Amino acid sequence: MHCANFALGTGQQIIREYVDTGRVNILYRHFPFIGDESWRAAEASECAGEQDRFKVYQETVFVNWNDANKGNYSDANLRTFGEMTGLLMNQFDECMDTNKYLPKVESDRQAALDAGVKSTPTFFLNGENITGPDDYGYYRVKIEEALAKLGG
Repeated sequence: MHCANFALGTGQQIIREYVDTGRVNILYRHFPFIGDESWRAAEASECAGEQDRFKVYQETVFVNWNDANKGNYSDANLRTFGEMTGLLMNQFDECMDTNKYLPKVESDRQAALDAGVKSTPTFFLNGENITGPDDYGYYRVKIEEALAKLGG
């Protein structure tokens, strides 16, 4: 899964060098496209985000990915990931049971489609699609160019 490989590799490098230092902000949008499980995983990550655990939950989901729509992201497994990441499970369960974030996931997906996104991961920097190889150096150059234009 390309998004998992990116999130656990190059994405971590970008976060350390640019986000953690306050030079860049990341706006994460969901683009579920590989079946029902990807929709539920997107919702679950938002429920984890309510408890300021979005990033660690997302990493847990990606680490535990084995194949698309094979039960890896069943509700029971998504709940287990919540337990693994230290979530308050009553709050997480209520969030998941009510599909609280389904409208947000739907909106994110539609915005991505409107922007021409066809797969994950896809990246926009100041509105420009900079999706490229899973190579930190490629993204570093693009980010540095954008920062230079902004005087940062």
